[in-house]
Amino acid sequence: MEFETLISNTKELQGNIGVLFANDEKTIAAIVQLLKQTKCHVTLYGTKDPTELIRSFNIEGDLLSRIHLRTFHEREDVLKKCADDLNSEQTHVLMKGNLPSSEILSFVLKHKSFMDERRFLNHVSCFDIPSYHKMLIISDVALNVKPSIDDRIHMIENIESFAKNIGYKSLNVGLLSSLEHPTTKIPSSVDAAEIAAHFKQHNFLKVEGPFAFDNAIDKESAIEKGIESEIAGDVDALIVPHLDVGNTLYKSLTYFANAQTANLILGSKFPIVLTSRADSIQNKINSAILALHTLK
Repeated sequence: MEFETLISNTKELQGNIGVLFANDEKTIAAIVQLLKQTKCHVTLYGTKDPTELIRSFNIEGDLLSRIHLRTFHEREDVLKKCADDLNSEQTHVLMKGNLPSSEILSFVLKHKSFMDERRFLNHVSCFDIPSYHKMLIISDVALNVKPSIDDRIHMIENIESFAKNIGYKSLNVGLLSSLEHPTTKIPSSVDAAEIAAHFKQHNFLKVEGPFAFDNAIDKESAIEKGIESEIAGDVDALIVPHLDVGNTLYKSLTYFANAQTANLILGSKFPIVLTSRADSIQNKINSAILALHTLK
């Protein structure tokens, strides 16, 4: 799967994106570009009327007609209306605006009706890395601090559903550790071997590990170390053992390798666009486009 192909193929994308507290310039700028690039509608939920901010972007009338405002005096009323629209499927994607990530996650977890049958959320980052030959999915870089073996199995299951929705026919999943052979001295390596065994007979997924990072993404490194693997150097997705690894890897790739990203929360009945308030406008756009692709 090519990141650029996915992100640029947008003209026919449809759906209603609900944005909680879209009262900042970055979020509105991203929304304007989404309206231009897709056929989506956007509903803005908040306590502040964003009309003047929206007008400052000189949006054309046909685009303006696809922006819907849901403004209330009380925060509780905002959240209730958003929840009602998500439950009734009038809103198809939930996007974070100008509020902390913890608050939007608390909002989602509070509503059992939002969750799919696994009742497990994980964050996925999809990367366009100039030196890698295809899109790379990494989980979890923002949500699950120290996922158990069962948690990481649920992560892979969520990613499987996501990958099928956006067009993958198969998925190579690498389980990260700091070495390539399980040893009790490195618990993440033992966990990786157990998780790989769980998916051994799977048709859509090829799950292998443990991998050190270089062997997962570079075939020559794997060959030099004598690693026998069908997926070494060709992974589509990496599962990290804990948040410290994922978050450091995310920031290393975006700051040092100039990677573009698109970020979603998986595991609910609708895609959740969760980007940092410090993220670029383009990353916000990429993430929302990715969410719309999952609605197909």
